[in-house]
Amino acid sequence: MRNALTGVERALFWTLAFAAFAAAAAGLAARAVDHATSGYERARSGYAIVRVLAPDGEAGLEAARAALQHAPHVTSAEPMTTGRAAELLAQWGGSRVSAADMPQLRLIEIDLAPSPPRTDVSGDIVAALAQGGVTAQVIEAPDQGGGGWAGRMRMMAFWGSIAFALVMAVIISLGARSLAARRRELVTVMTDLGATRGQAAGRIADEAAILGLYAGAVGGALAGLIAISLLFVATPGMNVETLRQMILPVDFAPILAAPFIAALAAGAGARAAAGYFHGQAARLG
Repeated sequence: MRNALTGVERALFWTLAFAAFAAAAAGLAARAVDHATSGYERARSGYAIVRVLAPDGEAGLEAARAALQHAPHVTSAEPMTTGRAAELLAQWGGSRVSAADMPQLRLIEIDLAPSPPRTDVSGDIVAALAQGGVTAQVIEAPDQGGGGWAGRMRMMAFWGSIAFALVMAVIISLGARSLAARRRELVTVMTDLGATRGQAAGRIADEAAILGLYAGAVGGALAGLIAISLLFVATPGMNVETLRQMILPVDFAPILAAPFIAALAAGAGARAAAGYFHGQAARLG
């Protein structure tokens, strides 16, 4: 490896490392988008508003709140204040609304526990409220809308990172051809000694693959270190324990894949170039 990092090979090594770093960074960015959209979907599906229809007045709100304490799927319930309503309207409508101008509200915000698919959460809560003598309507986030947007963002990030990684693999493959060019005399000598195309190209491809493996490992490690540093800088209260809970095993995939993709791409590029030089040497010989 020491000889591989001298002269032009050193520049080639860092070129391959940068390409691997860019590919791994794109993969980590896609994972970050996946985390963000998954968190958004969890928050979206874990929130609903109860609209109390009867009884009227504060008695209806208190009865609904008491019934919600024992309702299925509900983890917390708080009546919506005028200040909270004004804040939500400002977020949705873009203009500030005075809390003093808000009418009396008969709404209760509830947080929902995760539930299996196809569970009639609204129906279960309405039934629990009815048992408490309350007629109400449960308003959940619609299935279409923001949730579909999150899924599209996740798919765009995933396929975008795959496409970018393929571009970086092509760059690594083209860069590795320069190593074959520097070993052209070796290929010529091996051809004169009777080496086949596969033997000569394989010798150069192995060297390029090892170089790509090390470069990919360095590039992937740098991408991982920078990603962790950005998490600590951008996330308030981030610590090692929080980081361990946040990161999933699949999040390491871009880092672990970088060395192997770089090795395969570098080996393929060098093999193709060395095979071409072997053919030229064989014709001249």
